[in-house]
Amino acid sequence: MRHQIAMTKNVSRFIQATRALMDRPMGVEGMGLLWGPPGEGKTTSVAYVADQTDAVYVRALGCWTVTTMLGDICRELGGRRMQRRADMVEWICDQLKDNVRPIFVDEADYLFGQISMIDSLRDIYDKSGCPVVLIGMEDMGRKAQANERLARRITQWVEFSGIDLDDARVTAETCCEVCIADDLLGHIHEAARGNIGRTVIALSRIEKWAKGRIDTVTRAQWSERPLFFDQPTFGKRRNGPGT
Repeated sequence: MRHQIAMTKNVSRFIQATRALMDRPMGVEGMGLLWGPPGEGKTTSVAYVADQTDAVYVRALGCWTVTTMLGDICRELGGRRMQRRADMVEWICDQLKDNVRPIFVDEADYLFGQISMIDSLRDIYDKSGCPVVLIGMEDMGRKAQANERLARRITQWVEFSGIDLDDARVTAETCCEVCIADDLLGHIHEAARGNIGRTVIALSRIEKWAKGRIDTVTRAQWSERPLFFDQPTFGKRRNGPGT
């Protein structure tokens, strides 16, 4: 598989949203939100856009506190963790005032368990003016909207909700080193239910089977081979002797 990003509609929308935050006119708020179910390509898209925009990228952890979050942002900016939170906020803002870079916080669902982390990011945004984008799962949009002080600062709401058949073709042509016939691509798209993560897994399995054997793989040639690495299905546990 080629290590290239497929320019699906979701990716294009996120690129446009980030550009809008970076180039926003004075008076327009500059926070963003990217959310969607697992496997929709959020992290891959964020990594690509972060590289293109020289963004500050951090990944939230379940054990994060305000201090560890600010320390990670400081390290991404070439600094170090400090003892006082206020000192770190001031240092981060000083760095970003002279060199405006977006801050991307992946797995941002964790932040809503300790609202002071959200407040600290708002402080950084308010003082520096740099865009701050939170990335999380499908419920995060609702959580963000419930926080009025956060929601009013968000002007770019981007939901990743699956790819259509045209996006599946773009993904196949970008990433797969063998040609996928239309009938097989339709089968993949239906089986994956538009999930790009599962689509890429299927393409990878087909490529591994076909490479060096055939150039174009049809539905009939693939037959009923499994497309994914699905988990087994377990029946109910029986209670009885030996259990």
